[in-house]
Amino acid sequence: MLTFYEFTEEDLKSNRSGFITTRQKAWINGFAKGISGMQRGNAKIAIIFPLVGMCIFFAILLPNENARAAFFADPVFVIVFALLVPFIAGIFAVSIYFSDRRAARLSEAELKKAEGTVELDEESSHVGSTYFVRIGGAEFKFGEDVSSYFAEGGVYRIFYCETSMLKLILSHERVK
Repeated sequence: MLTFYEFTEEDLKSNRSGFITTRQKAWINGFAKGISGMQRGNAKIAIIFPLVGMCIFFAILLPNENARAAFFADPVFVIVFALLVPFIAGIFAVSIYFSDRRAARLSEAELKKAEGTVELDEESSHVGSTYFVRIGGAEFKFGEDVSSYFAEGGVYRIFYCETSMLKLILSHERVK
């Protein structure tokens, strides 16, 4: 039985027994590495923009003798610019630290189960639509309509793992 989660009957049987399969664990770890890797990649790119901005600022400022004299007349300007790069790097280091923590928690996440009657909902904004599946006190968010997988009012059992706001569905089955 394959669905958009690409779980197998073996995965579902293992989840019913309270275990995450090796294949699912590898998928979760890959997802966690993606979280961490994306943040690291974004930080490398994002730190370039303030540096380019500073270079443009200096390129405009330094050729003019009066502007250069005004800039270096007050040491506060020099100190602010000297501290700007480490400050920006520190912000990205903190964001990488927290994304690595979230990825580690996801890799160590335990199998959870939600069971009950499915409620489907949709919220639209200028960005797009968010689709919700609510079941047994748990809420799952999707970027695509999942009404073809979950019938409103149907009774389902969903096996998932979570960390902070992220819930990854590992397998699911219709009970009634």
